[in-house]
Amino acid sequence: MSVSRGDEGDGAGGTRAYHRGMTPRDDSDQMPDEMNAPSMEAAQALRHAMQLHAGGQIDAALAQASEVVERWPEYAQALSYLGQTLVTRKRRFADGLAVLDRAVELGGNDPYILYSAAWCREFAANAIERPKGAHQPVAEKPAALYAKAHDELLRALTLEPDDKLRGDVEDILDVIAKATGEPWDEGLYERAAPRPR
Repeated sequence: MSVSRGDEGDGAGGTRAYHRGMTPRDDSDQMPDEMNAPSMEAAQALRHAMQLHAGGQIDAALAQASEVVERWPEYAQALSYLGQTLVTRKRRFADGLAVLDRAVELGGNDPYILYSAAWCREFAANAIERPKGAHQPVAEKPAALYAKAHDELLRALTLEPDDKLRGDVEDILDVIAKATGEPWDEGLYERAAPRPR
């Protein structure tokens, strides 16, 4: 899958990958713990925000996601969704990246959360380097954003993501390598131990 670079307004590539990680195959089959949700109510509330987003109601989706995070402040997937949407749809880089930092702190064992945070850092770094519109400023320089994204992506690869997410992670690593002139090396990370079956 070709991932959208940070210069697209809607952040389609990262959103597609993230939604793959959040969308149950069949709502009746997925229990809250499979989405790392604190409850079925929390999972349904986040799903509602994502449905609003899919329908183009970004402000309503952000309001819904903010309510979810306020009610369940340790719900890492909700924090990740909120942060990604703030960065990619509202260009509120400082606010969104702060929310994503909290998502990674709480859900750093989820490759989708790591990917979303890293992809948003790449998105912000690219937008800062190649300004095409107004955005909320961030304290970090593009080089620091790229470096943190690089580390999060390598960490995501150690968690054995599914093949589609792995491809997305590698695509963003390639984008970062092109932007920084520093190739990424798969030898820099160790794979997680095989999961018991």
